[in-house]
Amino acid sequence: MRRKLNKPVKILIAILAVIALVGGIIGWSLWRQHVTAEKQAQEQTKQSQQREKKTRKQKNTKPTALTDEQKQQHIDLATQFELKARTWGTDPGIDINGLSKQDAQTVVDSLRTPDFGANPLTDLIGFDLDANEGSDAPSVLCEQNLENGCSQYPTMKDWWRAEALASGSKWMDGPHVTINDNSTMHVTGTVRTILVQDTDTFNNGTYYAITPAWRDYQIDDTLTVENGKISRILSSGSNDWWLNPWLEHWNTRMADSLANGERKSIPVNGKPTMNLSHYGVAPMLKGPATQGDLDGKVDWSLWSDIPMQAPNSELDALTQECIAKYGDQCPYV
Repeated sequence: MRRKLNKPVKILIAILAVIALVGGIIGWSLWRQHVTAEKQAQEQTKQSQQREKKTRKQKNTKPTALTDEQKQQHIDLATQFELKARTWGTDPGIDINGLSKQDAQTVVDSLRTPDFGANPLTDLIGFDLDANEGSDAPSVLCEQNLENGCSQYPTMKDWWRAEALASGSKWMDGPHVTINDNSTMHVTGTVRTILVQDTDTFNNGTYYAITPAWRDYQIDDTLTVENGKISRILSSGSNDWWLNPWLEHWNTRMADSLANGERKSIPVNGKPTMNLSHYGVAPMLKGPATQGDLDGKVDWSLWSDIPMQAPNSELDALTQECIAKYGDQCPYV
């Protein structure tokens, strides 16, 4: 037989249960506050350590203010670097008017790009060159696995010498060098580039056209110096390989770029022979077939006193030969 609890006992048990429940809640709350406070303290300590570490790092990497002598040394180094990097090949400022009506071979020899020598920047830079950059890198033909062409023209300079009679760059304005607040150097100015290829077909009697292309590019470099050498180059302006053939990777885009530049046709006496060899991997500079070709972009002023002769069939023969060899890539069409 089960014994029933009287009413006062039931009330007492209920009160004790409530007290136990409230006590548990209060205890858990106090424990949780303690844990939270401990985590916050640990996080504050961690953040404080990080700020201290960051501050130490900033203090350690803050560049030392340069003396006037050091500033001049940096400016001289930057100027020397920029001049040697961007002055190469055929002079874009060559006297074109002086070549007018000269013997064709004389003009060809005057325009031809000199052989590439050793990299003139080696002693000015404090970093290693990538094997795929510069004039001695494997040629485009090797990159495209054209074995015959690669064996004949193994380097970029070998390949390009067969593609172009004349190419080169030169400062026309600058380099202008200023020192930034962080001791880096800001370099600005204008570099002009020239390109001549064997794509001209126009002739008037014994006079044949050679039509160079020129284009100006804006330079905007930030140079960093460490231990007396250029350690970093950041180019915000033009940075094509023909503006610095020693440190950039060469590609096939030069003719396309200079096609948008200036053109002036030179009359030379006799048919020029340039002995170039094209593998069809690079666009070529289109030569004007007539004096009205290329939307009037070509300056024909040097031809003004040459009487116009009756055309011959040589142009058609050259065009057909070019189409047969290069198809849609033929610059004559």
